[in-house]
Amino acid sequence: MKKIIGIILTISLLISCKNSENTKTENNSESENKITQSEFKKVGTQNSLNLEYQLLDENDEQINFSSLKKMPEFPGGLDSLTKFIQRNYKFHQGFTEYINGKVKSTFVVDTIGKVVDIEIIEGLRKDYDTACYKVISKIPDWKPAEIENNKKVKVKFLLPFKFVAEE
Repeated sequence: MKKIIGIILTISLLISCKNSENTKTENNSESENKITQSEFKKVGTQNSLNLEYQLLDENDEQINFSSLKKMPEFPGGLDSLTKFIQRNYKFHQGFTEYINGKVKSTFVVDTIGKVVDIEIIEGLRKDYDTACYKVISKIPDWKPAEIENNKKVKVKFLLPFKFVAEE
């Protein structure tokens, strides 16, 4: 390859949860797939993986963040997740054009720890989008999240992939 692409994973879970007294506006002009920062909360981490998350009940309705007792756990921690993504991200053979940009994706860790409901919510280009989808689909099972009374809940993660072409 003539150039090497630098992949900087930015799994940015943005801090901004909804206050319990806030209500949803009835005139929501955003599409269902559009994700706003106010719907996610940032995962505190020291590595380059800046995850954002939201808690979901059995009906996929958002749950208050304050009820969270235990975050979902990736085997080996978030550093291991970063390494997993870097090792498993594959681009098709013969790829010669590199571009700068970001692919935003979401996925859910369900109540048994499976990664489900993978979506590309903001694409860059079909080949980049597909490669991001494929690496997320390979993520192994997690330990599920728990709220009060040890009830397991789903957690939806926002995972942006940032691509920077190296000179």
